[in-house]
Amino acid sequence: AIYVGGESEPARQLAARHGDVFFINGRPLEQTVELIEDLRARPRERDPLRFGLSAFVIARATDAQAHAELEHLQALIDAERRPESSSGTDPKTRMYQVLADQSRVGSNGGTLAGLVGSYGHVADRIHAFHEAGIDLFMLQFQPLESELDRFADKVIPNFR
Repeated sequence: AIYVGGESEPARQLAARHGDVFFINGRPLEQTVELIEDLRARPRERDPLRFGLSAFVIARATDAQAHAELEHLQALIDAERRPESSSGTDPKTRMYQVLADQSRVGSNGGTLAGLVGSYGHVADRIHAFHEAGIDLFMLQFQPLESELDRFADKVIPNFR
């Protein structure tokens, strides 16, 4: 399988012509749907293009607990941010232009996909993205091991 990503028009053209899976940076559902519709409308001589989404997950027993953790992680990021340091992203790239003014935790859109909330809310959001056409999820967690365990115990059972 050929995985393609990128926000630019050339990247979208490449994905439509030659890709098998197009990976989308985390973003709200409505913007994800717009991007999927754009790519599905393009001429293609292969099997239908599939879609993946990068997203950062913060799942807790309640929405309030999840949003408190989001605020905590955002505060850590803000404390480390210095005006003289770069984000490591070329400001000329389409991804930088799309995400530059967005507050988020995680890379490639991170929490912009809205997978922050109660276990049920996170499961519902994943279902909504799947219904919109997302087949693959590349999820981020912090700290990795304990949050993966939490996700496996509390969110994954919603899909069985």
